[in-house]
Amino acid sequence: MRTGGLLGTAFALAAVATGASALARRAPASRSAASLAAEIREQDIAFFQRRVAAEPEGALDLVQLGALYLERFGQLGAEADALDAEASARRSLANRATRNAAAWQLLAAALLGQHRFVEARDAAERLVALDSDAPGAQAVLGETLLELGEYAGADRIFKSLTAWRYDPALAPRYARWLELRGRAGEARALLEAARETLAHSDPPRPERLAWYELRLGELALRFGALPEARRRLDAGLALLPGNWRLLAARARLALAGGDYPLAIALGDSSLARHLDPATLALVGDAWRARGDTAQAAEYFRGMEAATQAPRGGFHRAWYLALLDHDRRVPEVLAAVQRDLLTRRDVYGYDLLAWALFKSGRPAEARQAMARALAWGGEDPLLHAHARAIGVER
Repeated sequence: MRTGGLLGTAFALAAVATGASALARRAPASRSAASLAAEIREQDIAFFQRRVAAEPEGALDLVQLGALYLERFGQLGAEADALDAEASARRSLANRATRNAAAWQLLAAALLGQHRFVEARDAAERLVALDSDAPGAQAVLGETLLELGEYAGADRIFKSLTAWRYDPALAPRYARWLELRGRAGEARALLEAARETLAHSDPPRPERLAWYELRLGELALRFGALPEARRRLDAGLALLPGNWRLLAARARLALAGGDYPLAIALGDSSLARHLDPATLALVGDAWRARGDTAQAAEYFRGMEAATQAPRGGFHRAWYLALLDHDRRVPEVLAAVQRDLLTRRDVYGYDLLAWALFKSGRPAEARQAMARALAWGGEDPLLHAHARAIGVER
């Protein structure tokens, strides 16, 4: 999941302009905070759409509209919103070529959300050129370098940002850097501190709080801390009961804990909101664990079909799901090799190693896995793959 950049951008752009939010003061008290926030966002989108239509030559309104599209993309996962955010940023830049750092930041985040990392780096470099002293601009560039595997450059940037790491616009990106550099404990502590700061803001934002619970829950789940993962993910679902990402993460936790009926129920609930191939694979795994191979096969076929739909960018979670289920291995291997031409990061080499291993090429798989481990990452998935391939004992 890629949401760190979206959250940081949401924080950074929130002050660019104010929306038409009087609805918040008129809403009945019985409305949930999450549904109210979603309705306010729709009202604000409509408000800025009208402003942009009335004054198409403006710049700031387009940035605010794009930020709202990007926020909705982070919640609902509809790629049309990421494309609309990109279009808004480009229109803003066309209207104002100078002194428009916010539009470059929006553009970089929209491209990151679409997994168009080379273009995102170019936008981030333009942002830094306009505002080189701003820690937020540096963090955006650092994030794109992390995604591309340009770790030396990312290290220089994030080390220089240590004093600002608790800033809401920086904390998610800084934590991602810590995690990738083998400092997952520090990443967790930073995310917890940022979450507490946000919880005491006025007014607290349920969607942003839920994002932190999701991030912390996924981190705990990845490292096998199942009770902590449950606490975090349940807290996130209490804030956003229908969020597809939280439902999918909670389904993964249920599967890890052996509660297969719950994994199926939560996974299906997530899929009803957003068709995600990795979640289809998860539900299939739960049915297979229950002994129903026919139902499992249906979900695995659905996973294959969903990954063949026209999408933008490279989605590694989908390819990992295909490899884990021995589906379309030659095609995935070719896609991973193409991706590594521009994105030579830890997880790219891990995925290459796994695809080579699944292709019956163990010697090459071990070489790729050694490159994935070279940066000292702690992710248990990397080390599980390394053991299966024969790099670790």
